[in-house]
Amino acid sequence: MMRALLLLLPLAACVPGGPTTRGADCAGEFTFANQSRQVVEQLYAGSPRDLLEPGVLAPGQQRAFRAVNPGAARLRVVFDDGRAIELGPVNLCELPRVSMTPGGLRAAAM
Repeated sequence: MMRALLLLLPLAACVPGGPTTRGADCAGEFTFANQSRQVVEQLYAGSPRDLLEPGVLAPGQQRAFRAVNPGAARLRVVFDDGRAIELGPVNLCELPRVSMTPGGLRAAAM
């Protein structure tokens, strides 16, 4: 029993939603960059509130936002043509740089 527990300890450190590199000081702040060729009309990060309302994010623009549940945020981007793309859950405390690229929605460390 003890041997099995010792084998699981290294795996527990890899589980998403565990301790973050930024710890308890994570306020959920992240940067979203629109590197695609389309206008982003809506942006959601773990809540039903559109973070861009009442505006949009044109290609080449970026802005800072705050997520409600940054440790496990589901990201959703809606383009001006109604097409949507999702990613997540994402730990925005560890990956606070989110980009909409022609290849898809990506999250990365700073």
